[in-house]
This record gives sequence, C-alpha cells and structure tokens, in this order.
Amino acid sequence: MLLVLLAALCAVAGGPARAASSGCVFLNQTSYTVHESQGELQITIDRTNTTGQEQIRYGVRHLDSQPGLDLDTVPNTYLVMQPGQASATFDVRIIDRGMNASPVYAMAYIYGSDPDRLCDATGRRYRHGPVNSRITILRDDPLDAKDPADLLGYDGLAPPVAQDTSAAATDPLTEAPFWIEGLRSPAGTSAHRYRHRNHGWYNSLEFLADQPGVHRFYFWNTPAYPAHTVARFLENVEAHQPNTVVQLSTYSLVHGDCGRDTSSPQFIKRYQRWIRGLAKGIGNFHVVVFLELDSLITTQCMLHKRVKLEDRLLELRDAVQTLETLPHAVVYMDAGAADAVSVERTASLLRRAGVAQAQGFFVNSTHFDWTTKEVAYGQAISSRLGGAHFVVNTGENGQGPLLPTSRKDFGNEKLCNPPGRGLGPLSVQTGDTDVDGFLWFTNPGGSAGDTRGCGRGAPPTAVFWPARAVSLVRHADFHITGPAEHLRHDGPYAAYDAAVARDRSHSRLTHFNRQH
Repeated sequence: MLLVLLAALCAVAGGPARAASSGCVFLNQTSYTVHESQGELQITIDRTNTTGQEQIRYGVRHLDSQPGLDLDTVPNTYLVMQPGQASATFDVRIIDRGMNASPVYAMAYIYGSDPDRLCDATGRRYRHGPVNSRITILRDDPLDAKDPADLLGYDGLAPPVAQDTSAAATDPLTEAPFWIEGLRSPAGTSAHRYRHRNHGWYNSLEFLADQPGVHRFYFWNTPAYPAHTVARFLENVEAHQPNTVVQLSTYSLVHGDCGRDTSSPQFIKRYQRWIRGLAKGIGNFHVVVFLELDSLITTQCMLHKRVKLEDRLLELRDAVQTLETLPHAVVYMDAGAADAVSVERTASLLRRAGVAQAQGFFVNSTHFDWTTKEVAYGQAISSRLGGAHFVVNTGENGQGPLLPTSRKDFGNEKLCNPPGRGLGPLSVQTGDTDVDGFLWFTNPGGSAGDTRGCGRGAPPTAVFWPARAVSLVRHADFHITGPAEHLRHDGPYAAYDAAVARDRSHSRLTHFNRQH
C-alpha cells in the first residue's frame, strides 16, 4: 500500500522518482549594489540545467535598512521554472529620499530548490539553504546647493501659515515648519498614561507634546561615527512628518570635572570624527543645530588652563566648519547666560570659536534667567560681533530664576530642577530681527539630575519628569518677562507664535490654568 502511494505521488510530480540533478540554481550575483536614485533593483535567478521543471523559493529581507523607508522587502515567494527556461527575474523597489548618508543593507536569498542543488554565482554548492546575496543600498544622492538667502532650503517646504518673507535671508527660522514629535515624545507617552487617571495632568502634558521638540545627540551614547544613527532618525522624521525642519542639539564637550573636558589630542580627534559622522547623517535634511550646550559657559574653569581652553575653541571651530558645509543646516553656538559670564568675555570666546561662520549663538540653554535680561545680554553680544543673530531658550524661564539664599555659597540661581518655574514665550516673531527665536530647545520637563538639592523624586539627568512638566505648564507666562531693559525693537512681536506652535492655542491653556 505504501509503494502504491509513493508511485501515485511520483506520478503527480511528473513521473517516476528522479535522481538528484547535477544542475545548480543560483542568484546571478554574490552581492548587489544599487544607488538609491535608481528606484529599482532587478535580481536574476539562474540555473544550469534546463531539461526539466525547477521549483525554487526566494525573497528579500531587510538588515539595517528599513522596510517602507529604504526599500520594499519581498516575502517568501514560490517560483516554478519551466523546461527550457534558464533564468527568472524579480524586482525590488528602492525608495529614493534624496539622501546623502552612509549605505544600508538588505539580503536577497533563495532556498528550497528541487530537483537541482542550491549554489552561488561562483559555482559553490550548498547542501541546505538559504543561499544569501547581500544588497548594498548607496544613499549617495549629491548634496544640494547651499543658498545663503534660503539657509534651511524652503523649496518644497510648506509653511503652516502665510509669513512675511522680508527677513528670510537674515532669520532662517521665520518660515520653518518645525518637527513636532507629538504622541511619540516623552510628554506624549506620559499624557497617554494620565488620560483617564488625571485630566489636569493629561491636558498639560498633551499641550507640551504638541509643541516643537528637539532631539539631542550625545558623543557618549551614539556610535563613534554616528552617521547611520543620525540618518535613520532623520529619515523616520521625514517619513512621518514630511517637509519639516528638525531641531537638533549636541552636548558632548562638557563631562566630568573641567580638567577632563578636552585634555588630549586623542579626545579632539575622536570628537572631530564624531562631528563628521553627525554631518554625514544630516546630509540633505533640514535642521537647526544648537551646537554643544554649555560648551562656552563652562570655560570659566579654564581661566588658568590656557591649553584646555584653546582645545575647546578648536573643537568648536572644527564643528562649525564641518556642519556649515551642509546645504540646509543652520548652526547656533553656546553663549552662556546673562547671570554667568560677561558680555565682553562671551563675545571674545564666540569670535575665537568661529561664530562668524555660524548663523549665530544661543543663550540661557541651561539657566532660567528672565527673557528681558537674556535678550539684552544677547543684543550686547551681537553688537560686538557685527550683528550676529541669536536664539533665547525660554522653555523654563517664564517665572524667571529661583535665587538662592546665599549667592556666594550657591551661585546666582538654583539650576537643578528649581520649583515654581514656568514655560516662557514660544515664537519666531520676537520684535527684533537679531533675535531669531524664543524657543524651547531643551525640551521642558527633562530632569537636571537626581542628586541632593534637585527635588524630591527627581529622576536622573535628562529623564522626563511628568510632575515637573505639569508644573512648568501650570506656571507658564508667554510674555517677555523680567526687569525692564533697554531692548531694541524693529518688528512685530508674538508671545506665542502660531507659525511655530501651530497645533494648540495658548489661550486655551491659559483658560485651563485659570480654572485649576
């Protein structure tokens, strides 16, 4: 009975049982290389014995490439070659995003051939499958041309509202449709947790999640050459929010005590390589870079360490030169805060650090100083630098700084999670063409640390703290707050600018806060 069944199966398969064939089935190349701009890769399966029918299975899987972003993968597919047929081809769609970045990889494979053996293009035979051929996708589209009158490359970017473009050449942020991380942000994921538990917290956290955010890259938690990491992040942003401008920040030069900051040629070489990787990952993407927070404000400790100071300035000059070669990158440099370093010293440091090659500088990134004082400080620095533009971090300064009981013992303000602080203005209509924006580029709600004096229940540095975020929203003041200063004004001012924060009205938030 068993023999009868076997004979029947053989008949269905096309006749009596066949001996293993001496032929080979193989992918026509041991590896494939395709340019992103080609749009398609054609892969051929060949065989050496065409006398009979051949069954083969094939597919394409991703490695570090991303399905739907870099290519369309091919699921396991069954193929039958007919007698006399020597080859069959299939196509793989390659998605062109205009990228100039490091390559990514996928894998073409064949398996389950019958009756012929699996081989590769060199003739090597395999007892079992699959047989793989790696696909290299070269993301080598040329860099766009840099336009000094359109630094962020607004061609193809759709501003959310109509804007006055008269200042576009000097203030690249006036039309920037900023990336908003939304529900994927720490505030957004926290809001989801409180949706049914605490309506007040949910409302505050959702408001914060709907504002433009900043993504920070560290020298310490990325690869030594971070091109792939950076490109993957920006590619995902572009896929989910096309034609937006991404705010990036770096915080790599300040770590540990002052003496270990930039203490060797080896460190400088590592940092320069990291910056080159950052630039390679950015490529043609549209970004605003807040370069190395705290990098100049902390040089006070280098007053008697001239070599270390020169190392720091060298690192910053190199970083600015590298990033400013990119077609759609706008770079701002650290200029400390008004209550920390004098105008004269900061202007001198910026000049030596290469600010003339950058768009300008930023102030108040890790302080909570009043907006009026920071604008006056920035304007004074700008005057000494021939009109350099600047940005003020207003993410946590709506209520100004928290002054310590003794400035001699504790400094000019409390810096580690001071309670009672609030959001400040969010706008690119600042009233002064030298002030490119009031932005929240340190992501309000992140903890400054969990050491003694940083607040009860504080999480580690940079970890999102919902309670603190809610407090910042509850204490928000979207006006230019602080002591009276003689500030320059040469244009309109909007405390909360719909061009930047377009998803929610601050009037709704103000009304909510009054109710609670």
